[in-house]
Amino acid sequence: MSDSSPMQPNLNGLLFLNGQWIEGNAGSLPNVDPGTGMTVGMVSLADPSQVSEALAAAGAAFPAWSQTLASTRGHILVRASQLLTERIEEASATLLLETGKTAADSRGEILRSIDNLRWNGEQASRIQGSTFPGVSDGSRRLSTPTPLGVVVAVTAWNFPAVLATRKLGAALAAGCTVVLKASEFSPATARLIVEVLADAGLPAGVVNLLFGDPTSVMSQVLESSITKALTFTGSTSVGKKLAAQAAPNLIRTVLELGGHAPVIVWSDAEIDHVIATTSPAKFGSAGQSCVAPTRYFVHSSIYKEFTAALVAKANSYKIGHGNEDGTTLGAVAHQGRVDTLIRLSQDAHAKGAVIETGGSQVDRAGFFFAPTVLSNVPSDADIMSEEPFGPICAVVPISNIGEAIDFANSAPYSFAAYLFTNSLAIKNEVVGKINASNIGINQTAPSLPDVPLGGLGNSGYGYEGGIEGILAFTQLRLVSETAHG
Repeated sequence: MSDSSPMQPNLNGLLFLNGQWIEGNAGSLPNVDPGTGMTVGMVSLADPSQVSEALAAAGAAFPAWSQTLASTRGHILVRASQLLTERIEEASATLLLETGKTAADSRGEILRSIDNLRWNGEQASRIQGSTFPGVSDGSRRLSTPTPLGVVVAVTAWNFPAVLATRKLGAALAAGCTVVLKASEFSPATARLIVEVLADAGLPAGVVNLLFGDPTSVMSQVLESSITKALTFTGSTSVGKKLAAQAAPNLIRTVLELGGHAPVIVWSDAEIDHVIATTSPAKFGSAGQSCVAPTRYFVHSSIYKEFTAALVAKANSYKIGHGNEDGTTLGAVAHQGRVDTLIRLSQDAHAKGAVIETGGSQVDRAGFFFAPTVLSNVPSDADIMSEEPFGPICAVVPISNIGEAIDFANSAPYSFAAYLFTNSLAIKNEVVGKINASNIGINQTAPSLPDVPLGGLGNSGYGYEGGIEGILAFTQLRLVSETAHG
């Protein structure tokens, strides 16, 4: 149990191997507050022997955990959700300081994480098999979900609590043990999530937490015969490399990768509603979300009015550290993200786009990028095909729905998409033709624990959420039997 207080959270990240918190043998890295650029803690890094120890511990714990009553597994997850609720102030403060989020965004993520643990815990005893008629007299066939084994879960820095609880909750409910490789940019949040699971009664070895050099750690765990499944959230380029590494051992993979969500705004859309609905998704968590709206395709009849309204909204945000009163837009993760956003803005401008607002780093300590709206963005601008992952958006006029759909489908991602219209015909055409697995019509499309959501194309494959997200870590074992004697 952490001895930190909500006012002074523990921003360090240790390894958790076979039920013990230990220092890594490969040194440490600073845990930096993106809102100040200052070091607020340290993250301990595993060497190859400790990676092997994590795998061995998870492998040794699997037989007993997989045979543990589903209701018992579920009770531990529900209890962990209760413990996280009790530590919500500390957890929110921890998340804020190592991710640069606002207080509202940080608390919102912890609340979602509590839901993830609770929902998966409640579902653990509801994982059901199916019975089918046999093919001969006195016979029957049973399709029974059986835990796969050791799951390697890899989480990104942008939603460290949500991603960890979603992956851990599903794998543990299914009866699998886990090696969690969390991001070195947000180690303390991952540590706190593992703490509440351990305090809830999770047996030693069932969850093991690693930090370390991503390339070497992932090569080692994916070359191991112990690993039976991989669940990864991160960039498309890294996801493709991991899928290739997982292939020789036929490791089952669930990949949640990049996104570049289009927003089609038809002529009958209510502009104020579109702005109010999409802005929290666009600028929340400083736009660092794979489902964030990034490309607005707006009917030419309302294009100028819409663009002006979006610019006004972007300019209304108060930029600052999450601990500062009134802050509504926080920092991005690190200077590298700022540099990318500057490059995308300058590239679009050089190719003919107008920088309506923003386009530059904010002159203050930390890693802040001004909320940015680019208008009349040409199709060859980098931002039209490259996921920006920041508080920046492109606005493009369209004259017909076919053009809008073609623009929407032009990016190499197929995750989220949004449509605003009251026309049934337009809705049906867009839903039927757009390349997206998560579609919001006159609203955004949140990822919640009770419904499966998966990537498509370069946005990944497999499902997280819903009973399908739990079954992803099971094998449907077919048993055919005949009564005898």
